[in-house]
Amino acid sequence: MRRDLPLATNRSGSRRGLIIGLVLVLVVALGAGAYFVFFRSSGEADVANSTSTTSVNPNENGAIDPLVLAKGVQITPVTPGPAAPSAAGVGAALAGPIGALAPAQFNGIIIDAATDTTLLDTNAAAPQIPASTAKLLTGAAVLTSLEPQAVLTTKVVQGSAPGAIVLVGGGDVTLSARKGQETMYPGAASMTDLATQIKAAGITVTKIETDTTRWGSDELAEGWLAADIGDASNPGDITHMSPIMVDGDRIKSGINHSGRTGDPTNAAAKALAVALGNPAIAITTGITADPSAAVLASVTSQPISVLLAQALENSDNILAEALGREVAIKEGAPATFGGAVSAITLKLQQLGLDTAGMVLADASGISNSDRVPPRLLAQVLALAVKSGDTNLRDLVVGIPIAGATGTLSDRFKAGTASEAARGWLRAKTGSLNATYALAGVVPGADGRIFVFAFSVNNVNGETTRPAMDAVAATLRGCGCA
Repeated sequence: MRRDLPLATNRSGSRRGLIIGLVLVLVVALGAGAYFVFFRSSGEADVANSTSTTSVNPNENGAIDPLVLAKGVQITPVTPGPAAPSAAGVGAALAGPIGALAPAQFNGIIIDAATDTTLLDTNAAAPQIPASTAKLLTGAAVLTSLEPQAVLTTKVVQGSAPGAIVLVGGGDVTLSARKGQETMYPGAASMTDLATQIKAAGITVTKIETDTTRWGSDELAEGWLAADIGDASNPGDITHMSPIMVDGDRIKSGINHSGRTGDPTNAAAKALAVALGNPAIAITTGITADPSAAVLASVTSQPISVLLAQALENSDNILAEALGREVAIKEGAPATFGGAVSAITLKLQQLGLDTAGMVLADASGISNSDRVPPRLLAQVLALAVKSGDTNLRDLVVGIPIAGATGTLSDRFKAGTASEAARGWLRAKTGSLNATYALAGVVPGADGRIFVFAFSVNNVNGETTRPAMDAVAATLRGCGCA
């Protein structure tokens, strides 16, 4: 089994929709003008519908969502206690929970975000299979390379013959096959939108050609398994990469781990033919559009910041890969797996991070060849938490909330050893075969923010994930001095 579980099987609602019934806001100052804000519900039973976090400066006009303030939220500043957490305190608090994780296979690190003090280091410099926690590295690169409000444009231009049109891929893998359908990408543009514009131009389409030259021709990364594409009866996590896709190439558009068609370019062209009202339109792939051809229709993606949040929350491999290739283009590298990895590495190094031991074959973490030290994952998160760069802080805002959103929606359940962290902890999950990973942030008992990255290898996920969650949740109730 190679995917993050438990599964967030259906599309996510908007993040603002989660902020309801809130009664408390904790504002934690981190220095350098950075603040981290926890929105916490008073009703444990309703945590899945009432908890969110963000990072803002509360002195800025409009920094807190007005929809939240309209609910009568009380804003309470939190000043970390005078006794800083210590390595001895953390070690004592976590001895039992870590013991339940088979210590010989546990690798991890815990950092005090305010001081960058390492409070726990168990083989944290040793490269491990990161699984989907590698998306944190891609996310940091996206947020420091691409403009958060930038969009990706898919267009249709006039073909070389009468009645021929060219569908030109712009890197947006979130297009919906048809307007109004359930999708993992709420708010995405659709083939219906393109078809409406083409019809308005008075074109009778007899052939759809496709141009995928925005990206390189490599479609499957080293360490990817073709079986992970899935089909109509089996779940999927990947597909052949193409800058033209509908619904991330999912067969069932509203199911996160739906099987994929395996031929996203052709599937997208077919979706356009259906939207034009003629499924029998001839399709030709491998065309390079004339740069001077008249543009007949175009649609844009949601902003890059929204796409990244979707990729992180639902651990969307294809969307993460697409964003990695866009970073490559921005940084002057080839839009390939290798180019994306080179660009991601460059951006991490420009942030002052030590990438020693990091070996990536892709931008999503689904490759068996990927290796990342847990220390690097924690350092990326620590930098994001306290950064004065509000774009980079969105890395933490985008990852799932314990017990509430994305791949953590049905973890940290009430009545379990990890319930103390429900609504407080944010983390990126990872699972790949027999490796399980968790990297995130959680406030301690006195408001100090702990950053952590854990990896456990060669174990049973049914017991490992709850035990790993319990380790992270212990920090929530810990002063750890």
